[in-house]
Amino acid sequence: MAILRDVLCASISLDDGLSALQGIVRTRPEEVDLAYEVARAIEEIILRRPALASAKLTELTVRLSFSENRVLPKMLMLLETRYTNSYRRNEAELLPDKEAIPRLLDILGELAQSMGTALDLNLRPLLPFLADETLLVLDAIRDRGHEPSIRLALHEVHYLTTLLLENGLFECAEALLGRLVKISGQLGLTELEFEVSLDEAAVLTELGLYEECRELLQPLIDRATKDKDTVKLAALTLQLSVNETRDDAVHYLTARSLSDRATSLYSDAVVAGLIEKDELGAAYLTIASSILSTGWRESVKEALSRFRSALDVLEDIPDRSPDQSLMLFKCFAGLGFAHGLLGDHDNTQRAIEYMNRAMSIVADLEDCGRDSRIEQSRCDNALGWICLVSESDEFWDIGIAAFERAIRVRRSLLKEGRISTIELLGSQLGLGLSQLRSSDSVDASLYSTLRETLLQYVPLFPTDDRAFVEVAIAVYDIVWMTHRHGVTLPERILRLFDDIVKMLDETPTHEAMPFIVGPKMIVPYLERNWEQLERVTREIAQSETALSPVAHLMSALATAKRNQEALASGLFIEIRNPIDDKVIDADPLLAQYWKGQVALGAAIHSYYSNRNFQTLAARLYDAAVELRAVEIISADFLEAAEFIRATAQSLSVVLFRFVHALEALFGTDIESPHAHTSEEFEDAEQFGLILTEDWIGLIKITMAYLQMIEQSENIQAQPYLNAVFSNISRALRMMDAVALVERRILALLGEQMNRRYYMRR
Repeated sequence: MAILRDVLCASISLDDGLSALQGIVRTRPEEVDLAYEVARAIEEIILRRPALASAKLTELTVRLSFSENRVLPKMLMLLETRYTNSYRRNEAELLPDKEAIPRLLDILGELAQSMGTALDLNLRPLLPFLADETLLVLDAIRDRGHEPSIRLALHEVHYLTTLLLENGLFECAEALLGRLVKISGQLGLTELEFEVSLDEAAVLTELGLYEECRELLQPLIDRATKDKDTVKLAALTLQLSVNETRDDAVHYLTARSLSDRATSLYSDAVVAGLIEKDELGAAYLTIASSILSTGWRESVKEALSRFRSALDVLEDIPDRSPDQSLMLFKCFAGLGFAHGLLGDHDNTQRAIEYMNRAMSIVADLEDCGRDSRIEQSRCDNALGWICLVSESDEFWDIGIAAFERAIRVRRSLLKEGRISTIELLGSQLGLGLSQLRSSDSVDASLYSTLRETLLQYVPLFPTDDRAFVEVAIAVYDIVWMTHRHGVTLPERILRLFDDIVKMLDETPTHEAMPFIVGPKMIVPYLERNWEQLERVTREIAQSETALSPVAHLMSALATAKRNQEALASGLFIEIRNPIDDKVIDADPLLAQYWKGQVALGAAIHSYYSNRNFQTLAARLYDAAVELRAVEIISADFLEAAEFIRATAQSLSVVLFRFVHALEALFGTDIESPHAHTSEEFEDAEQFGLILTEDWIGLIKITMAYLQMIEQSENIQAQPYLNAVFSNISRALRMMDAVALVERRILALLGEQMNRRYYMRR
């Protein structure tokens, strides 16, 4: 079956599929015989004898229909449709109308059946071919001019577009709907034209063709307004509001105003008895979902208000039908997801409550004979991610249990071909990240599990562009959580990250650009390849995108690290300044910190060059002043801010005292606009509560040496001067780790990547 699936999805050619079938290991005789017969059918296709191939495949399909394996006959039927349908269509087009039309309708029916089967078996790459064939058959039927047959074909194809829309295959649906609009308009089928046009507008919105959607809807709105048709006008206004909500170029107040007008029209239609109450609930649900689908966190609260309105309407319906109960399930699930996006403790608690209520409805639907395992697994998966992103550890175990339930259900669904591989991988990835976040000590098995999950995404890259985005997000999540644990990533997973980034370089970024570009900066950072990081971040910084400010900070970090490496290795090259206006705008706190660090590096570089303590004193004083200025810089982003201030201030105290000792020892005054104050000599050990023990120990030892210098003569003080200078050089190398500078930059990157959350299409 795996070989047939690869052939149908065009992952391998017919020749390669034939070779694979001929090379099957002969474990059981029935497998060999079946493989031989399928191989014979494929040979007929390769030899361009489609009639013989169709006969062989039909015989096999009928014979296997009575076996326990229900999937293989369906795949053989799809293989026949895929490679013999065009031959049968061409044959039918040569016949007279009386014979051709029934054959063409039969072929259309087979294509419809094949499309449903392909969706059931999750053979999404096969759908574009089936849609193209459907379009050709529809045109062939229309060309015959037999109106009843054309009407039948139009309704059949419209049903197929509904299936495609429900499964997110918008490109396939758009081609079919465009032709349906044209033909139904030519035949004067007003009602069908309206329904198809509404579906076409929805597809255009999903494809991001917002202006084309407006051009399609506006004449219909004008006509409905002229006819005073409230129901049609409500449906059209609702679709236009969804379109405007999804279009970032439209102000959100304009979109919300249209949404309110749409729900008002639906309310009027309910009052007039033109529609049922559940349609008003569906309208609220549609608006809330479209607001959430934009990805902007600022709009989550507005989505919540629409979900609550939908809930009020749907809960007020007595004796709900299964479809109405499913709508109520979606409402509870939407409320849970939206509360989870807000992220704080209270909203996470509410999210869990709403998700549990949604799953109770799913359980009730199962009692009515409906298979709701897909909905159940989606609820558990969403619940797992909600708990994972919460900062409250009391929810993490709930999330792990939810992921485990989702994985169990999705494995069985994947075997049945009812979900795609990426859905199972998403749950497995969430479980691995949850275990990584909640564990007290990180062992190698966790990283091994995550690595195996990421590897399973790679085969999806050629056929599913969602895999690129999800892998890129996973790379950042793993790095961020590992950084918080304070451990080093294993070498194998680092190599995998490097391979993934090379693949991401070849993918189009479009609206997912922040997710794709972020890991391109992370991998050079992990490898401590500062030269490559500087080169990559400069390219990203010049792109003038949302990640440009963070790219400027990453570039400055790379420059600062290269300065430190040069000083540590004894390569006394010129110290480069990483600060420019862009860095200052991106993060004034880090910019001031780096000013102090660069001044300190320049002082050390100067001393290595001339071994003059008097010159050193002047440069150290400049560095101390810059580091002391870090304390007064305000920062809206709080991650690691206190550590940066404490590190800079504690080091500045040491530098001021060293400068003062040098002045006293050598009898020289430093020319500086800054006057000496008592604050320069405050106790640096006051920061012991937040800074590391190594740093505080280094500060204490340096202070002890400084005390000895202050009590010594010039000649006796030389060893202590060298010791203090050595400790200051060591402090320069340590200060980034103590101040959590890299953590702050990673957090800033995560904030930019997370400004617009990712939702799988």
